[in-house]
Amino acid sequence: MRDLPGSDQTGTGKTCSPAGILLYSGKAWCSMRFTALFGVLFILAFGILAAGCIGSAPQSSVSTPVPTAIPTENTTITPIPTTIPTVPILPGSTQAMPSATAVSVSVEKGGTYATTIIATFNGGKGMNLVSKIDVSVTHPDTSVVSGTLEKPVKGATLELEGTNGTDRVRVVVTMMSGDIYTIVDQPMGYKVHG
Repeated sequence: MRDLPGSDQTGTGKTCSPAGILLYSGKAWCSMRFTALFGVLFILAFGILAAGCIGSAPQSSVSTPVPTAIPTENTTITPIPTTIPTVPILPGSTQAMPSATAVSVSVEKGGTYATTIIATFNGGKGMNLVSKIDVSVTHPDTSVVSGTLEKPVKGATLELEGTNGTDRVRVVVTMMSGDIYTIVDQPMGYKVHG
């Protein structure tokens, strides 16, 4: 007779499934298959638990202690100045224009308590030869504001924002011939009524 799955292979009238569980009436188990299966599961469970418990410990970081100052009897604390560096507002060099092509530009702060700087083109013998006039204002915090008068006519003005400190004003005239002249480079102080 051939052995079929679920057939009585123990000679006792009991049939066991491939997993080792008794299939016929009765409450017994196939003891050899059950013992082997239980042993494998026990070893597997123990291996999983052991792997979780025995795993490598996380690397701990080594902290460097911060040195603390220990005051002594002769300790002197020197304050560090916290001033903002400023650009020296010193007048730079200017160039004299040839008398045959000379022009004039006046600069002033707008009035008492005003910060606006006004540049006015006053004309001159070479006023028809001027290509452009560049005006730049350097504030005490080193920021620069600039503007240009293209082919200016007599009386043309340019207003630039100044500060309530001393600003440096620079006026550069470019002639149609390509010649460039710095005709104004001076500090402009804040006018206070007094």
